[in-house]
Formats: sequence, C-alpha cells, structure tokens
Amino acid sequence: TDPGIRAAGILDSVMASLDEAEMAHTVYENVTPNPTIPEVDGGVQAFKDSGADFVVAVGGGSAIDAAKGVAVTAHLGGTSKTYLFGAGTVPFPSGMKTLFAIPTTCGTGSEISPAAVITDPDTHYKHLMLNCTPNVAILDPNLVAKMPAPITAATGMDALTHAIEAYVNPGNTPFTRMFATRAIQQISAHLRTAVNGPDRPSALKNMLYAADIAGQSMAQGLGQVHGLSHVVSGRLGAAHGVANAILLSQVLEFHQDFLADQLLEIAPLIGVNAHGMPAKDAAKAVVAAVRSLRSDINVPSKLSDVGMKESDVAQFVEDAQKSQGIFIGAPRPVGADDLAAIYKSAL
Repeated sequence: TDPGIRAAGILDSVMASLDEAEMAHTVYENVTPNPTIPEVDGGVQAFKDSGADFVVAVGGGSAIDAAKGVAVTAHLGGTSKTYLFGAGTVPFPSGMKTLFAIPTTCGTGSEISPAAVITDPDTHYKHLMLNCTPNVAILDPNLVAKMPAPITAATGMDALTHAIEAYVNPGNTPFTRMFATRAIQQISAHLRTAVNGPDRPSALKNMLYAADIAGQSMAQGLGQVHGLSHVVSGRLGAAHGVANAILLSQVLEFHQDFLADQLLEIAPLIGVNAHGMPAKDAAKAVVAAVRSLRSDINVPSKLSDVGMKESDVAQFVEDAQKSQGIFIGAPRPVGADDLAAIYKSAL
C-alpha cells in the first residue's frame, strides 16, 4: 500500500478482516505514485523478512503495480529489474506469489491487467513487468466512496484512455472492443458526477466497474498516449492519469483523419450526436468531447502545467523511442518528428 491509504484509514478494514481470520500480516507502505525498482525490492525484502505466504495490494495502480513486482520477484528470486521488459534478462517471467488486488481508485485497471509499470530511477524510464495478473481482484465500492475529487478525475481519465486506446489499437479483437465500448460509455456517463456531482457514491460505484472493464480491454495493447505519458511521469513525476488526460486529446487530434471511421463509432459512446455527420467531423467532435470532459472535472490541459518545457521535447522523444516501443507504434507507426509535434501541441 502507500502512506496515503494508511492515513485515510482505508487500510483499517482490510487489516481488521485479516485479524478476524487470525492471519498475521506485515504492512509495507514505501510506495510512491510512480513505483520504482528500489521500492519494489524493498517490498520483496519485507515479504521475506515477514515470512509471508501471499501479497495483498490495497491502493491505486501504483500500489498494485508495486505489489505485482513484489509477488513476481519474491517467487523467482533476484531483483525486480531482472523481470522488466526492455531492461532485464527475464522479460517474460513465469510464476508469482499469490496476489490479491483491492483497488481504491477508479481508473488504472491494474487489478485485472497482466502487466505492472515500474520506473528505473537511474534512467527515468518506465518499464513493463509482464505476466503478473493478480490471482484475485476485489472490487469494493465502500473503499472508493470517499476518494478525493482530484484523484477521481485523474484516474477516471486514465480509464477512459485505456478504453479509447484499446478500441483503436490495430490489434483489437471483438472481445477487447466489447469491453472498450462499454467502458467508454460508462465513464462518459458517470465520471463528471463521480468527481463533483450530487450522487458521488453511486457514480463512483459505476466508475469502479467501468475502470475494471477498461482494464480488460487493454489485453491487445494500448498506444502512443501511454508511450508518451510514461516519459512525462518518469521524468517529471506527474500523475499517470493527468499525463494521459493531457495527451489523449492531442494524440487523437494528430491521428483524427486516420482514425475517423473508428472515432465516428466512438462518438455516440462519449455523448456526441454524430447522426448524419461526416466521419472526419465526428472525429473532431470526439476530440472536443474529450477536452470538454477534462475541463469539466478540472484536470490540467497542458504539459506545461505539470512542469514540461519545450526544451524537454527532444529528450522526451528520445526516451519514448528507447523505452516505449511497445506502445508508440499504435494507432499507427510514427517518427521522431511526429512524436515531437504531439508533445509540442500539448504544451
């Protein structure tokens, strides 16, 4: 977990359940919003020192991703870097300690996804750890009922990004499209109320399920929004959901002619009446709808809002090409100049 979850009292009910079952437990909370290799390795050491049999992750995507790293590394041995795709010697780990994931935010989908995102603090690169789907995910609306509005907004935009990127990913399947379709529809319908509406608990419950569905839509991959945002959060420490929210509109706008037919399909899901509208006009309307949602829930709209400067662009593009190849080829391949143009458009 992380210090914020403990301070908010969210951890109390989980610990009470373990106490009631007479299960001894140790809490490891040295997890930051973009978990690092040393944080994961610290969790592995805590696991070993405690003599634990399994891992319980309580928190948002960062806590769950860190727990995935702990579960894999504690089972296979060595350090967590060994199992990072693009950085380690075992990029496809096999086996992990039993992991229970209990999300306390409505966005990351990490409780259902097969990958974790871990930052190398030496390079600032964010790498995937693969083959680490939790054994059990517990979706408890009570644990998200008091989630602060800014976290609700950022994680909700993260979930929307998952669903839209999954929908337009060239490797999509009828199954991932099914999950993405429902997730886009539900997030568009409930996120505003979940952030600042009169019936937040009900909307948060719907968002919790929508985020999980969006997580399931990611099975065939995401795209450039994640590839570019991982660099932003790796270099600047920006919240992952905020970086995604800023870049989602810009990536869609850059590719809107190429994606016009697919964005026409997405239009009614996101609240755009596109009946009789040419596909290219519908695509523009979808981009506008993303920006409108982001504005309504008070998420930053520019990368400069999270500390990025134009002088950073060349380094960020280089980082993206070196460390995010698994993402930046979708929805279609682009070059360095294209990535730079997207970053600059978001400043």
